[in-house]
Parts: sequence; C-alpha cells; structure tokens
Amino acid sequence: INGELFDYIFIFGFWKRQRNDVYCLIFCITFRNILSPEFEQGGGLLMKYVKKAGYIVATIFFLVFTLGPFVWTFVMAITPKAEMFSNVVSLLPSHITWSNFQNLFSGGRRSVAYFTGLKNSLRAVIVTICIGMPIALVSAYTLSRIEFPGRKIIKNALLITMVIPVMATIIPLYKMFSAGHMLDNTFWLSMVYVSSYLPMATWMIINYFSTIPKELEEAAHIDGCSRGKAFFKIILPLSYPIILSVSLIMFLNTWSQFQIPLILASSMDTKPMAIVVSEFVTKDSVEYGLIATAGIVSLIPPAVTAIIFRKYLISGMVGGSVKG
Repeated sequence: INGELFDYIFIFGFWKRQRNDVYCLIFCITFRNILSPEFEQGGGLLMKYVKKAGYIVATIFFLVFTLGPFVWTFVMAITPKAEMFSNVVSLLPSHITWSNFQNLFSGGRRSVAYFTGLKNSLRAVIVTICIGMPIALVSAYTLSRIEFPGRKIIKNALLITMVIPVMATIIPLYKMFSAGHMLDNTFWLSMVYVSSYLPMATWMIINYFSTIPKELEEAAHIDGCSRGKAFFKIILPLSYPIILSVSLIMFLNTWSQFQIPLILASSMDTKPMAIVVSEFVTKDSVEYGLIATAGIVSLIPPAVTAIIFRKYLISGMVGGSVKG
C-alpha cells in the first residue's frame, strides 16, 4: 500500500462529491498521517502492527464505499434484463451480456440522443474553461499583486459567495434567462457555470500566486518589462500546476452538472449527457441496464483525465486551501 493509491481514491471521492466519501477521505488521510515515519519512531513493534492494520482496514472501508457503486453499476450493465428482475439474490449474473453496450452504440434513437448529450457536455466544458480560466487568472493576479481601495472587501466577498448554492438563485436566473431569450443556449448555460466556479477558482489561484516571490516581477520591471508582460512571461509559466488543477476541477464539475441544465436547457441541442441519461426512465419502463451502461461510458472521459492530471488536482486543492 502506498500513497499513490490514496491519490486515485481521492479523485473518485472528489468527483462523486458525496458526504460519506468526504468522511471516509478524512478518516483515511488521518490514518495516512499517523503512519508517517516520524510518528512511527516513537512507538513499539506492537503499535506499529496495530497502525498498519488500521491503515489497511481504513483503505478497504474507503474502497468499498467509493468504488463499490462503480462496480455495482458495471455489474448491472452486463446483467441480462430478465435476470435483473428475477427473485434470485445474486451479486453476479449467471451469464454476461453485452447487449446494453451494443444498444448504446447501435446508432438508434437513444444512442443518437446519448452521444448528442455527450457532445453538448463537452461543448459546455470547453466554453466554461476557455472563459472561466482567463477571468480567474486576471482577477487573482489583480487581487494578489495590485493594491487598490476595496481589495480586501472583494477578497472577503469571494469567500462569502462560495457558500451560496447556485440553486438558491435558480428562480431569478430562470426569469432573467427567459426575459433575455437566453434559454437553451450552451454559451449562456456555461456562463452560469463560470459564475459559480469563479470564486473558488480565483481564491485558489490567489493563494498560489502568493507563493511566487515578488522579487521576480521586480527584477523584470527593472529590465523594462511592463506589468502585463511580466504576468505573461513570468507568472503564467510558473503557474501551470494551478492552471491545470483549476481547469480539471471545472471540467469535473461541469461534466456532472444536472440540476442547472435541467431547468435552463430543455432542447436536444443543449441538453447535457446527464439529462439525456435521466430520460431513459419513462412512464412505461426503466432501462436500468442501459442507464448503467451510459453511466459507465460517461465515466471514462473524466476518469481518464483525472488520473492523468491527478497530481495537479491534489496539489492545486491543497495549495489553494491555505490562505497565503
């Protein structure tokens, strides 16, 4: 067992954003800190084995509650429909079927709807990151490096807006979108995402910028660089970890959006993947196997992206969680 296992588990727990996962994460990280070499120097052999056993139990406990739903979903995806509704209690199907995957990739009505939703989700992710990141970077640089009246008030206001749920403002948003003819529009839907992620992203980048010595910019100014040139030539190249981290967080959150597009996006041209999958449930039937299959396929892009850039996600969250 090593620290990298916790990095992968952390990513899946963060992406699911469930309360139980957070409790398990805190529990496991506590055990990881306890088992550090510095802590073990003061204990005996018995205490060492007790701590190792507790570490293993905590890891298994967290794996079950974090990865268990994904395993269960995959089992549902390969279980025949008749066996799924049978009275036999079994964790695994008697025989495996790939019919749900075939139906999802068959090019039929639901297949077309699903991949249209997948494309809409990807478009929303791209628009959100392309607009949200530049605004967050410029705002963070201004608040961390430039002194002006009201600077502290704005920084504190960012913290306050972080605790306001977007759903608390969804009714005014809907009225504003309806009056401005902005419903069923991917761009304006992405603007809602940007406004909800901007406080967190800005605050994380502010704290990262505070770790970059100001002397680097002062030396650049002496050499004739303007403030803007120093930002693009010095600050940005040193900030790629936090840029990738915040972009990844925006990607994971936008990809799993459900409630906001459920209200603001009602046509197939803008419905994201999560909304399309929920429509596999009709008044006449519930396609459990097809829903599970769509969930597994939808998990692949964010999972692969998170695993590739996992170190930036973790370092960005840790670095952006401490006030500079």
